[in-house]
Order: sequence, then structure tokens, then C-alpha cells
Amino acid sequence: MTVRGVLAAIGRRWYVFVVVLVAFGALTFAFYRDGGSYFTHTTVTFSLPERPTLLPDSGNTDTSIIAFAGAVAVAINEGKPILTYSEADAPYYGAGVREGVIVSLRNGGNQWVSNFPSGTIDIQIVGRSKEWVAERQSDLLAKVAAVAQGQQTDATTPSADQITTSIAPLSTEISQITAGRSSQVMAAAAMTAAGLIVATTAAVGVDRIIRRRRRAQAPSSARYARDYALTGRTT
Repeated sequence: MTVRGVLAAIGRRWYVFVVVLVAFGALTFAFYRDGGSYFTHTTVTFSLPERPTLLPDSGNTDTSIIAFAGAVAVAINEGKPILTYSEADAPYYGAGVREGVIVSLRNGGNQWVSNFPSGTIDIQIVGRSKEWVAERQSDLLAKVAAVAQGQQTDATTPSADQITTSIAPLSTEISQITAGRSSQVMAAAAMTAAGLIVATTAAVGVDRIIRRRRRAQAPSSARYARDYALTGRTT
């Protein structure tokens, strides 16, 4: 079909074109209202008894401490494997997740090679509301402390020799993640282009169907008029 034919079809079925564009506009607005997420990357550090985590002899890099922190992470995840990405510091929301939780032993490697440099558990939470993220953060921090305490109690470890945990204060902050202005403009342009393509296709398609039906009905109408003019009745 030529450009003139397409424009003519849109002119005849302008109502179809408008309805599709309005639907895409409403969908774009819904996406805009639902955009953005809340995210936190909270860290829990394991160390030897009564050893500040910032000191070189805190034991945070000791293999036994790392193994214990890993056991706690596995217990919280109930043995389920953790998804890894090409870069260890890739944020959870970067994978397109809008709501979810990852609890893992800090991994300095990548998806092919694992490297656990310290006994630190990373808790990444993505949610649609700040309240939901804060609630999950509080629950998981309490669970980490309970699991760590429970495992040492079950092992009858004396209180003075028990591994301690500490939460990095700044890591408890919850941030809002939103698309930048340029990303929003690009998304709006993409939705507009998609809306125009679908609206044009729909208008042309409806026009073809209606015109085809009219052509199919035209011979019957002509025969009816001819028979009535000659005999006063139809066949």
C-alpha cells in the first residue's frame, strides 16, 4: 500500500487511530506512575569476639570466619542458590528486579570465578515502597543475628568465644531509584513510536476489512435492485 493509501485509510478510520493512541497514552502514564523503586544494600560483618571490625586483627578475613558467615547466609536462603552477575558489585535492581531480596556472602569475583575476601554478608533489597524495604531489612537483620547466635549455641561455643556481628551504619540507608530525565524522554519517544505504528496498522486493517465486506455485498445489492426493477420482486 502506498503512503497516500495509508493516509486515506487513516482518514476514513480516524476513530480507530485515535482509540489506539489514547490507549498507548494511558499505558505510558501508568508506566510512569509505577516507575521507580527503593533499594538498600545492607552489610553485616563477622569478626572475632570483641574485636572492632576496622582493626587488622578483627579476623574478618580469617577463613573460619568467612566459612561461618557463608553458613549463616546459606541457612537464611534455605540452601537455595544465589544468582550472580558478571560483576560482583552489580546492583540487584540493575537486573530489572522491582521487588526481591538477595542475601549472600560477599563475593569479590564474578559469575565465573568466586572470591570471598571477608566474612561479610550482603543484603540487597529492592521494593516498590520504602516501607516494604524497611520491613524486610529489619526482619533479615534480626534473622542474621538469630541464626548466628543459634548456630554457636548449638555448637556449645562459650559466650566469650562467640563470633560477633556488626552492621555498617551507612549501609542501612534506603535510596529511591528513578529513571533520569533523558531515560524518561527516550521511553516516551519509544512508546509514541510504538503507538503510531500500532494505530496505523489497526486503522489500515479495519479499513481493509470494512471495504472488503462492502465489495462482497455490492453484487447482491445490485442484483436485488435489477430484479425489482424488471419484475417488481426479488429472487
